[in-house]
Amino acid sequence: MLRPRPRSARTAATVTAAALAGTLLAGTPAPAVSGDTAPAGSYAFTAKLDIGDGKRSCTGALVDPYWVVTAASCFADDPARPTTVPAGPPALRTTVTVGRTDLTTTTGQVRDIAELVPRTDRDLVLARLATPVTDITPLPVAAGVPVQGETVRVIGYGRTRTEWVPDKLHDATFGVNAVTSTGIAITGVAPAGATVCKGDTGGPAVRETGGTVQLVAVSSTSWQKGCLGSTETTRDGAVSTRTDDLVDWIKFVRSGTMPPQAPGVLRWFLSDSTKSNVSTRAAFDFGKSPMIPLTGNWDGIGGDTPGAYDPTTAHFYLTNSLDGGSSSTDFGFGNPGDVPVVGRWDGGRTSEVGIYRPSTGAFHLRHHDGTVTSFTLGDGGNWKPIAGDWTHKGFDTPGLFNPDTATFYLVNSLHSGEADITFKFGERGDTPITGDWNGSGTTQVGVYQTAGSVFRFRGAADDGSSTYVYYGDGGFPVTGDWSGDGKSTQGIAVPGR
Repeated sequence: MLRPRPRSARTAATVTAAALAGTLLAGTPAPAVSGDTAPAGSYAFTAKLDIGDGKRSCTGALVDPYWVVTAASCFADDPARPTTVPAGPPALRTTVTVGRTDLTTTTGQVRDIAELVPRTDRDLVLARLATPVTDITPLPVAAGVPVQGETVRVIGYGRTRTEWVPDKLHDATFGVNAVTSTGIAITGVAPAGATVCKGDTGGPAVRETGGTVQLVAVSSTSWQKGCLGSTETTRDGAVSTRTDDLVDWIKFVRSGTMPPQAPGVLRWFLSDSTKSNVSTRAAFDFGKSPMIPLTGNWDGIGGDTPGAYDPTTAHFYLTNSLDGGSSSTDFGFGNPGDVPVVGRWDGGRTSEVGIYRPSTGAFHLRHHDGTVTSFTLGDGGNWKPIAGDWTHKGFDTPGLFNPDTATFYLVNSLHSGEADITFKFGERGDTPITGDWNGSGTTQVGVYQTAGSVFRFRGAADDGSSTYVYYGDGGFPVTGDWSGDGKSTQGIAVPGR
């Protein structure tokens, strides 16, 4: 297990972290206590963070033109509770310098941090830059699990044995002593006495093999033995936060960053697999709050594409593209306060829209020829409308989900009265979803659980049992056949802050 760090021995937010520092003693060359000075121009992806105009200093790594990964404790009011850092703009103005081995020079790039996306299970945060860094190659994230006995290179701008605020980037080799689900325990190997000091928080621990460099972890806590100002004389070593198991999460966060998301605008993230939490298609913007996202095959060609319904104006906006932009068609239907529903009321491949009116419990379904079919189902209120081909009859019919009891009520034809199919699935407060999870031609239901961002698909497994996938981090759940292969998969639409 990772050795616990008593609070009195832990480095505070900006005092925990990376590998460190070459130094001269009494003007005579000598082995570095914290590490060696990195060669000029090396590890250009390493970032120096200035938080609050000198109030705090940390290290990080550029993993995307828009994103730097570092330790959440750099931004925490209480560094012992790094997972409490809120998402959004940092509380203190933060600048990032990337590509500058020697901080006294003017090489590299300087950017402001516009947004923080923290993890809630470990000391790690992704920080979005206000403008991208396009002339420095980002550090790729290793997918291989770190193992006890391997060595990693730890990099940082932190304090050395003799310098409070070094101007040079330093690096050292550390051995991995232990591995847990979220971290690794490390001890300096070369040069002898290498350690992790104040100012290195969030610095990258990298794996160097075959001429490649990949991120394995970011520095988190240390005993600081040998660091200037430290009174520790016996205990050494440090703990770094693992990143290898966050490859999909980092990809997911990165996929929505170009351009930065405008306030209120819906950004869509779509996956081609109900078994993967990776956003496999390029993120795009379509719609804006308070619009309700929806999906359908509006032109009968290819796969499903987005739509949005404005409940304040009772207006639909539909697009035939997965590239975002403006709507392909828009029209009014229903009354303000109605809830949208989508289905193939006339059969075939083309989707039609409809609305559910909570005040009356009535469905009003719009056909291609302009006619409308109306009928009542359920008690209205906060019940959620859905639609699908429940019995492989060749066309879709509506249904309702009662979120208070997690009960589905489905009809097999467009009629008023009692439901034809009733069953429970999910939990209180879930959001209903529908789709053809296995390409059988029959629609199944599912639920989205906001807590944990979990999609649950009923009857999706080969044996007819349910499956689930963690996808995204909040937002509106959507499902659709994005590729046109007959199988529905998940997505989310997230309003910009």
